[in-house]
Amino acid sequence: MLWSVAGFTVNTLLLRYLSGRAHGITPDVPLLFRAVIGIFIVLVFFRGRRPTRIKPVFTNWLLILRGVTGLLGTAAYYWTVPTLGAGMATLICNTYVIFASVIAVMALGEKLTTARFVWLAASFVGIVLLIGPNAGVTGFKIGINETIALVGAVLAASSVVLVRRLVADYSIGTIYLSQCVWIFLPLLFIAAPKLAVLSGGEVALLVLAGTAAGWGQLAMNEGYRCLSVSAGASIQMLWPVMTTMGGFLLFDESFVTLQLLGAVLILVSVWRVSVKK
Repeated sequence: MLWSVAGFTVNTLLLRYLSGRAHGITPDVPLLFRAVIGIFIVLVFFRGRRPTRIKPVFTNWLLILRGVTGLLGTAAYYWTVPTLGAGMATLICNTYVIFASVIAVMALGEKLTTARFVWLAASFVGIVLLIGPNAGVTGFKIGINETIALVGAVLAASSVVLVRRLVADYSIGTIYLSQCVWIFLPLLFIAAPKLAVLSGGEVALLVLAGTAAGWGQLAMNEGYRCLSVSAGASIQMLWPVMTTMGGFLLFDESFVTLQLLGAVLILVSVWRVSVKK
């Protein structure tokens, strides 16, 4: 699980670096690399208790829907890392746990206890505090990038709920392949024309970022298989913390006091909702 946190952190900080003035790479390019490398990892290296199947990725409507929601949710995250910063984008992304809990109550009939409702409410207060304050204006202001990040978190939550439904019939490899394939297909036409201008160093960093993301995803799955949910969720909370620290040290990202309070509320609420007890 610690390797998973390391993989996700490296991927996010590389996205932030490659999108800067020195390189100016648009988010669709690293997203294409992530999809290609993810497909390669799943088909060549991944081995699970059940086989990875390719045909259902194109024929099963739930797998297609999982792929499309995964595409849009991941694209929203990749888009907002350069604009909001590594720390804030990752914190908002992690609120998918909160939204998934709400969606699961409506779609899967999961029980919403009083304690869970309180933590969900606290998390929404944290979201408002995180994305509302703006050092350059008076009061609160939620812009287009914050809105995109929140929509991405909701879409990621929808993907999680779909995974809960799909694991009964398909392997983790097949489910992850559906996300990678449906990211790859549209971005092949959008991002491929931009590959010719990349330098060898940029290609190497993009491959490293995509590998780190794929490694982080599969390592997280393995971590949750071997650890309790409580232990796994607690360790995963290090990802937004590490990216926030990395953004501060490497890119001079900072938060105002209310945003820090909101970040703490989100982290604590996500952890409590994840572990349940």
